[in-house]
Amino acid sequence: MKIKSLLLTFVIGLLGTTVGLLAQNAIPTLIPTTSLPSAAPEAVGMSSARLKMMATKMHEYVDKGELANVQTAIIRKGKVVHFDTYGFEDVDSKDPLKENSIFRIYSMTKPIVSIGLMMLYEEGKFQLNDPLHKYAPEFKDMQVYVGDGKMEAAKQPIRIVDVLRHTTGFGYGWGFPPNKVDSLYKEGAKRAGTTNRAFLKAMSTLPLYHQPGKGWRYSVSTDVAGALLELISGQPLDEYLEEHILNPLGMKDTHFEVPDEKDERFITNYTHKKDGSLQAIDHPSMSKYCKEVTMFSGGGGLVSTANDYLRFCQMLLNKGELNGVRLISPKTLELMTGDHTKNTPHAGGPIVLPAKGTAFGLGFSVTTDLAATEMLGSEGAYGWGGAAGTYFRIDPKEDMAILMMIQVMPYNHLQAREKFHNLVYQAIVE
Repeated sequence: MKIKSLLLTFVIGLLGTTVGLLAQNAIPTLIPTTSLPSAAPEAVGMSSARLKMMATKMHEYVDKGELANVQTAIIRKGKVVHFDTYGFEDVDSKDPLKENSIFRIYSMTKPIVSIGLMMLYEEGKFQLNDPLHKYAPEFKDMQVYVGDGKMEAAKQPIRIVDVLRHTTGFGYGWGFPPNKVDSLYKEGAKRAGTTNRAFLKAMSTLPLYHQPGKGWRYSVSTDVAGALLELISGQPLDEYLEEHILNPLGMKDTHFEVPDEKDERFITNYTHKKDGSLQAIDHPSMSKYCKEVTMFSGGGGLVSTANDYLRFCQMLLNKGELNGVRLISPKTLELMTGDHTKNTPHAGGPIVLPAKGTAFGLGFSVTTDLAATEMLGSEGAYGWGGAAGTYFRIDPKEDMAILMMIQVMPYNHLQAREKFHNLVYQAIVE
């Protein structure tokens, strides 16, 4: 993925042609057909009737023309109890969405890369309090923007723990309100090149939004983590993930670059026009994901399927293991899903954390105060989402993982994630 695209993930280009939507002919599939074990909802304390109500509500987004498709899945107590596929891969061609359709998962790449980096931590390759410049010397003397066009020297180094929890001082090039650093990020994108090494060099020339470790700001930190993983492991990020995570878990459809033989399963991404109708912004025939990729974005570069990501989710529910293959220890995962932003203020940007009962760990958001979230759920649940609306949550207390796959940018005004999340939890009747 080009770094320019990375830094402007949420900027929606008004490209493509207007498409109509006739979703009433789409047929829902409610029978779990994944490679994981399945069971009836009642066998694990959930209600089939309530899950059907959830599926019907999610289908309404497609029937109303607000989404081209929606795919939802639930694992509870080691069993897939819901897997629903509804809508179209492309609303113009009317090709139906498949169970193995390939989605852009964008920032749901971040948890995978974070697990990969922590696997190296378990091998003793680094310590979390190591300065980033120990492995990438160009980050030794960073400058921090303090307003009115002025800079000051960073008072402490960026540490690897900062990279994993988004407390580096990096950003994404959009501020609220905008400031000088935003424009410098956009200029830096032009110098970033098409490799992770070039990306690191470009990032090291940019000022930080705030002092390292002194605030939480969602950022390119996980792209830095992916580049750091390359430096420490000696492998390109795509090769490392394939060898150490994707292949061991059987995630055969998760890639940075869609293989030619899978192009027909890669679906269209959309935005909304002013009248609310869907408009294609990334068709497989023109997508960068179907061309040669050399910039392996740790923050948002992967495509995947619901089946593949469910396997990653089940590994997390199993505390680091799937089908006899252990990626990471339960104690490491316990560390990763703790509150690493306690007493750390939000430092700007479009995503506000820590807030509303939610903190951030090492690669995941974590529910710390259920009442404050004003949603159904459990304290200790964790997960993340992607820029085109994909979403997952791991709930250790309920022994449950939930997953939603959609493709529309921006997605947040639909509140599809929130509706899906609450409708899943209301189906627990045990």
